[in-house]
Amino acid sequence: MTHELHEAIERLYSVFSTYGPVQEMEFCPCGCTKSDAIDPLLHRTAISMDFSELADYSFSAMTTQGSVQNFKYLLPRLLQGIAAEEYRYNTEILFGKLKYAKFLSWPSVEIDAVSGFMEQIWKLAIQSYPVNPVLPAFFEIETLLSSIAQTGVAISPYLQIWSETNTVAATKHLLHFITVHGEEFANGRTLTAAFWASAPDQALELRRWLLQPQVWNRIQEGKDVPIDSGFEHLLAAALAVLAKEMESTAV
Repeated sequence: MTHELHEAIERLYSVFSTYGPVQEMEFCPCGCTKSDAIDPLLHRTAISMDFSELADYSFSAMTTQGSVQNFKYLLPRLLQGIAAEEYRYNTEILFGKLKYAKFLSWPSVEIDAVSGFMEQIWKLAIQSYPVNPVLPAFFEIETLLSSIAQTGVAISPYLQIWSETNTVAATKHLLHFITVHGEEFANGRTLTAAFWASAPDQALELRRWLLQPQVWNRIQEGKDVPIDSGFEHLLAAALAVLAKEMESTAV
């Protein structure tokens, strides 16, 4: 974890500390949540909780467990955990809870704290190839980008960071992304699989960025960089798709 990411997490704890500890938490009375699942979340500081204790809560937060205020108090521990530990659910689920909680309407100091965290975890990811050994909750760079997209924010600033990070790791991430996902952009399409279907605006941002000449030039310059993904045989077809899409976009 970088110093900057550590500072961003400390800021989250500082900003959201006023919402807890959680003294009580409502939960769905239908039986999908048991009272003993809530008990470990009560009367404790967020920083003292194990991330594993919060996994089930993160899946059900605000839908069947607790309020937005409860979520805000536990959010720093959730984000600290997602930046350092394995997570047994899709990371998009946790990040999507921010959109569910309408975090872009929160006070500016809270929005800034969350945004600062996302910027720093993204910078760490872009500089780390493969990403999983450094951020165990994320399978590849697409997983983190998809997760950020679920919050409802524009992803263009994150793509710009990718463009400006002139390192071998960032280039390998780009090649890996193209190798695995490039053919999905054929015939004017963009990513719609899995969680991208719920973030169409961000998926369009991604397509537009990917078809920029400077991104294409970077792909061409680095296409022989070994990425050891096991999917290298897909790269030629993916590049052919992108070349055709760039040509049709320019017409």
